Amino acid sequence: TTTTTTTTATSAAATAERIRADEGPSVIGTGASQPNQSSPRTASGVDELRSRVDARTAALEDEVKTLADAVDAAAARVDAVLLRSSPPPPKSPPRNGEAKMTKQDARAEATAREEEAKIFSAPAPTDAAVSAARRDSERLAPAKEWSFPLPRRNDRGVVVTGDGGAAAKRGDVPYGGWARDIVADVARRDAVRDATRDAYAHYEKYAFGDDELRPRAKLGKNAFGGLGATIVDSLDTLWIMGLSDEYGRAREWVSRRLSFDVDRDASVFETTIRVLGGVLAAYDLSGDEMYINKATNLATRLKPAFATASGIPYPIVNLKTGRAKHPGWAHGSSPLAEFGTLSLEFVSLSDRVGDPRWSDLAETPIAKVQSVRGDVGTVPRGLYPMSIDPGKLKWSSGAVSFGAMGDSFFEYLLKTYVMGGRTRELRGWSDMWDESMRAMLEHLVFPGEEEGTKYVAEWNGRAHHKMDHLACFVGGMLVLGAHGSDMEKEYVAAAAEITKMCYRMYTSQPTMLAPEVVSFAKYEKENGGTPRGRRMVNQVNHNLQRPETIESIFYMYRKTGDPMYREWAWNMFCAMRKHYKTDSGWAGIKDVRRDPPTNDDTMQSFFIAETMKYMYLIFADGDVIDLDEWVFNTEAHPLKVKPRRETLVPPYKYS
Repeated sequence: TTTTTTTTATSAAATAERIRADEGPSVIGTGASQPNQSSPRTASGVDELRSRVDARTAALEDEVKTLADAVDAAAARVDAVLLRSSPPPPKSPPRNGEAKMTKQDARAEATAREEEAKIFSAPAPTDAAVSAARRDSERLAPAKEWSFPLPRRNDRGVVVTGDGGAAAKRGDVPYGGWARDIVADVARRDAVRDATRDAYAHYEKYAFGDDELRPRAKLGKNAFGGLGATIVDSLDTLWIMGLSDEYGRAREWVSRRLSFDVDRDASVFETTIRVLGGVLAAYDLSGDEMYINKATNLATRLKPAFATASGIPYPIVNLKTGRAKHPGWAHGSSPLAEFGTLSLEFVSLSDRVGDPRWSDLAETPIAKVQSVRGDVGTVPRGLYPMSIDPGKLKWSSGAVSFGAMGDSFFEYLLKTYVMGGRTRELRGWSDMWDESMRAMLEHLVFPGEEEGTKYVAEWNGRAHHKMDHLACFVGGMLVLGAHGSDMEKEYVAAAAEITKMCYRMYTSQPTMLAPEVVSFAKYEKENGGTPRGRRMVNQVNHNLQRPETIESIFYMYRKTGDPMYREWAWNMFCAMRKHYKTDSGWAGIKDVRRDPPTNDDTMQSFFIAETMKYMYLIFADGDVIDLDEWVFNTEAHPLKVKPRRETLVPPYKYS
């Protein structure tokens, strides 16, 4: 089983470490000769010992690598179902209404249950295995030796994050229409901070340095190339919350241990939003130059993925060899949300280092997509299909989604414009976004059962009345883009109705936690009457600690200042604390319909990066991450707003 394999690998690694320790530094070094070191042994004896120990160490390390690969392969099988993966687009809508789970969904859940059964039936890890992560964190430099920047607090004891709104008042950046004078709910804010500290402490104890924690197995797993995704994803959350000790250890690990010289295939999309976005946000908050060096190194290793005829990158690249490819299921197509969710990070990097080639890489795909926006077949104009053939620049799908495979493309059209200071030169980005929003409201937004609720459907030749939890970000996106638009009232009204529907995805469940996917079924006519909207029905019942609903609630609160949104957030937090928290970490749940539920075995890296950050900011003062000065990437990493005057994406509406 996976647990047994990992324990064996840990044991082998420990044995190799003991061999090195037993023989001492004079015998085992880097492999190079060290003539200046003294030794009580004769030269020939030392050489013989070195050869013997090197052979034993190499054999054990080979075994460790083989077993680690087996662990990652097993984790990947589970991740393909449970994590934020990119499944192939559906060929057609499910028949007989949208309330029924498709055969594909049923098979996926069955596969997940089988994989979890194998994992959870494994024997518990040894004390040596579960303490490996703690030992690794303890080997980092102690706090008294830290010389890098740490969070700075104001006279209220709140961490300072930028100018706190002063930049907009001076006119350095545009004002976004946010509520003023929002005051912290200190007790609830601190409760969220304490919960985050608890979740991160378990990651440090059992999985420090791995991508994510498996709370039930008390081990780590690596689904994102073994780049310490939870550490990098958590940097800015730890900074904003003022968790200086945890931040310091995380920063030390990034500085001393994070290497991109690894012979592993990496998702360009996931690596960009989690790792590149994470280190850039840490730089913008701290000014620590180490992060910029890491960002440049990573971008250089991602660059070979963009070596295509159209500039639309391959989805996968080997960070060591630069070999890039499409995943087998994509059949040579590039998913919209993957190549369309790179601009914030690469544009930010260009600005920070003064090198335009990075922004050019990320803007070229958007310019190419803009040039074929009218060639979408039966898809309503303004909506973009989920995949494209990058060689022929032909759409390879007729499906449209604001959930998986589509969501963050639309988000980044807006946020690239906002991060660039909403300048006239960047209107091409906002033109594309505004056209998309008008089309979405006309063709995909429908009323729900309850007054004041609406949902966002999908498109596959016609409206498909299904909504991923991922699509719940739409409410927040509409609020962010509303100010100054001639559609401001319509956008804010739709945002409130969509956000309310997403909140109902939580309150309608016994656990007060939302399912992964819902559909909306037609009512049968009762007494000759016609109901106003469709009835929400669970379709996929697990909960993966996703942030999209709390994200939209955060934006609605910052826009309106309405205390109702804080109450919604607190209700959600209490449910999360009740059901996610275990003795060894915070984990998602397998079925939101069962109370008490059964936990799965993953603490998602985005749980701390996004879910808990948005939850904290709802209860914080309004000048903590002022939304006129910062823009969140799709992993909730805050990047500074800086006016721009150049882009490769031309305007087509206001020229």
